[in-house]
Amino acid sequence: MTRSDGPAPEILEGNLRRFIWFRLFFNARFYYPVFTILYLDYGLSLEQFAILNLIWALTIVLAEVPSGALADLIGRKRLLVFAAFLMFIEMGLLTVVPIGTSTLLFVVFLINRIFSGLAEAAASGADEALAYDSLKALGREKDWPHLLEKTTRVVSIGFFVTMITGALSYDEQVMNTFLGFLNKDWELQKETIIRFPIILCLATSCIVIFTTLGMREIEPTGEQAPKAERLGWRVIIKPFKQILAAAGWTLNHRFVLFVILAALAIDSVARQFVVLASEYYRIIDIPPAWFGFIGAGMSLLGIVNARISRYLVTHHSPFFNYLVLSAILLVGLTGILFTIPWFGVFFAIGAFAMMGMVNYQSSYYINREVDSSKRATVLSFRGLALNLGLGLASLFYTGLIAALKAREEAGLSPEALQESVFIDSLKAFPVYFLFLFALVIVFGRMFIRRSQLCFQVGNESKSPS
Repeated sequence: MTRSDGPAPEILEGNLRRFIWFRLFFNARFYYPVFTILYLDYGLSLEQFAILNLIWALTIVLAEVPSGALADLIGRKRLLVFAAFLMFIEMGLLTVVPIGTSTLLFVVFLINRIFSGLAEAAASGADEALAYDSLKALGREKDWPHLLEKTTRVVSIGFFVTMITGALSYDEQVMNTFLGFLNKDWELQKETIIRFPIILCLATSCIVIFTTLGMREIEPTGEQAPKAERLGWRVIIKPFKQILAAAGWTLNHRFVLFVILAALAIDSVARQFVVLASEYYRIIDIPPAWFGFIGAGMSLLGIVNARISRYLVTHHSPFFNYLVLSAILLVGLTGILFTIPWFGVFFAIGAFAMMGMVNYQSSYYINREVDSSKRATVLSFRGLALNLGLGLASLFYTGLIAALKAREEAGLSPEALQESVFIDSLKAFPVYFLFLFALVIVFGRMFIRRSQLCFQVGNESKSPS
């Protein structure tokens, strides 16, 4: 039953629709299929590319939890509007910056990466918290798995279109052929065409701004629920108190901590492989022209993955689901070791599927357990954990590559050396994952006081763990 003192049902339903639209357009990054070469074509070096991505990851790690706490204190809508405007600025900077190697180019990309990281951190947790509280105000908390599935389906279709459109809009021959079909005198230079994916993202950022401005804030409920306040220095300090309170709650509800750590174990290994997927495709003889279509196909699998995830969380226990996801990932990681030409791409599905399934299932369990007054903060702990997990996996992988290069025989060409080292490095993926898998099992066995929570099925009531 809807609360009599809360927003009208049509406003709450509007929040749910806007949550889906926000997820769709905020994640519709048309430059993803050409991410690396876009930076290089603008005039950056590979070293600068690596530095910028490291800064992006560090920005998210540093801002993730404070932004979640701030969302709980000053309102989720404000953080989402802030994220939308940051997206507009980051895309606008790349739209106008002069192309060509220069100090200005690196500085602009540096600002872009910082703003992008802040936007990701601001949106993380706040959008889910607002959507879940809207469902709760409607008395429909049990519909959360259905909303997640619908959102995943819409985002997957959108990502499919984004990958294809982004790759085609970046191709000079394709774009000039299309323009020539419209008017034979129309032709653009490469310097203009490589901005097209960025311009498309700038357009979607306007839609994101419009979407977030139309959201309606839902006051948090529960014990000591804070009300949204005007931004001031005291409010800036409060998030850190909120972080400590939410951290204490999480440590006392170790089932939630188990969910976060299980998500870290699976997601970190899966995402590390996904980052390297294009090199794997090259090794198994797939032409680069197909990379965008493969990525689009993987995104459509998210629709199936969401349906499977909804079935798992409503019909099986969290521990059973952890075993299922781990088994799928392990099969995929084992299969990629054989580097089977062309057909080896099917083993990559396991890693791609995990990112969506882990996000879905961890979201379901955390939102089910946490009180609305600290929901965004606890969800930001999950985001922080996943990014730290990826950073740790990347650090280990970098060290592994250095060790393998030192062991390789001299006399190999740079291309042959890179291929040999990459193939050898694949053997570490299943080993590293089994190590993390065992750690999570040991943690659950030793520290979860009420282990039956890991074996409960469906939308059971909250209880300390």
